[in-house]
Amino acid sequence: MSDLQEDPRWIHATSSRWFAGKDSGAVPVAISPMDWIVPPGGHGPAVRAEILSVEYPDGRTEDYQLLLSYRTDRIARACIGRGLAEGFEWVHDAVRDPQAIAALIGATTGGGHGRDWQGHLEAGLPADLLPIRAFEGEQSNSSVFLGHSALIKFFRRLQPGRNIDIELHEALARAGVTSTDRLLGSLSGTLAEGDSGVRVDLAMITTRIRGAQDGWGLATAAAGRGEDFSSQAGRLGRALGSVHAALAEQLGTSTLNGDGIADAMTARLGSALAEVPQLAPYAERLSGLFDALRGRRLPAQRVHGDFHLGQTLFGDDGWHIIDFEGEPLRSLDERRRPDSPLRDVAGMIRSFGYAAATATGLDPSARADWERACVESFTASILDSRPGRSEDDTLNAYVADKAVYEVVYEHRNRPDWVHIPLNALETLGALETSD
Repeated sequence: MSDLQEDPRWIHATSSRWFAGKDSGAVPVAISPMDWIVPPGGHGPAVRAEILSVEYPDGRTEDYQLLLSYRTDRIARACIGRGLAEGFEWVHDAVRDPQAIAALIGATTGGGHGRDWQGHLEAGLPADLLPIRAFEGEQSNSSVFLGHSALIKFFRRLQPGRNIDIELHEALARAGVTSTDRLLGSLSGTLAEGDSGVRVDLAMITTRIRGAQDGWGLATAAAGRGEDFSSQAGRLGRALGSVHAALAEQLGTSTLNGDGIADAMTARLGSALAEVPQLAPYAERLSGLFDALRGRRLPAQRVHGDFHLGQTLFGDDGWHIIDFEGEPLRSLDERRRPDSPLRDVAGMIRSFGYAAATATGLDPSARADWERACVESFTASILDSRPGRSEDDTLNAYVADKAVYEVVYEHRNRPDWVHIPLNALETLGALETSD
């Protein structure tokens, strides 16, 4: 165990944004190389995925993909260590090694395969995939731009079965939805488990949105200038409405027992309270918001599951919604389970709250006005796009549940931001008291 804790691959993982086990007592159990995707012996780097298995104090285990390139030369921005494979002095994070990514794309397209991996090309790739550049933003996975027309996303935390992002992209494509990126192909692997193997998806390739601007960047820039963003918020609501309609058509609908949803929200609150004591003053009022769902049947379907401004792009043809994996802290079963479309609505409401909070040049009342205008325009457009309007207290419960999730996330990853969701809970508590 101590040897692995000194391994540069483990050190690289624990310092990466995508590793969810920070400050949780996770320890490395094994690092298991898969078959070479780009084998040694060529003129460039050798490339393979290596599976980092970790264990937590409570016995839980997780598997993470380390995509590594092995070279005789060193690339400073990508290097993570040395001496880990025979014939190579240096090992690198392949995501930051453009030559390695180019070699991987060449090896996996057209049905390329190895002993325990398989390329799946759904459509022809654009001819020009250069330049190759890693996306530098914060993500729970790792994305690399391929020229100006495509992008490859490598999944870091691996879970058995079809990746949800790929599954929902396929459903949206069948429905002819254009307000997302188009799936071009994928890469899957087989992990050894006992005497058999378990399929996992390793990566997906999608189109890049022409003229794309990051939704979070657009909104925060507008908020910082005190510039009205409500019309854009309304357009974004309509784009989400088209996605919800397509997912319902392709993957079906159901209903949820409000008692079960309230129980789940209350349980998440209890877990959050044990980890973040600052939540204690809000606990009673939050429980009241969740209890309002009891005795109801809520419409349910497959949803985005982690919808916020960072999951949107504004292109030449309008808004596009991306990254359909769901909240990374939830289990795969939870993320695949049908849920109320209001979960996505609540996620964007909270995202407008975050965007407003960044506008430090505005006084608090101006920030609140900007947020309120966005939320009202967005909710009016999305709720009007479905038959019947949901009651405000149902949406408030989902907003509160999202804010509790955010408190835990910020406590673990960005403690300086934890006041943002706590302030939202204060506002929600005030609304509930006034009712």
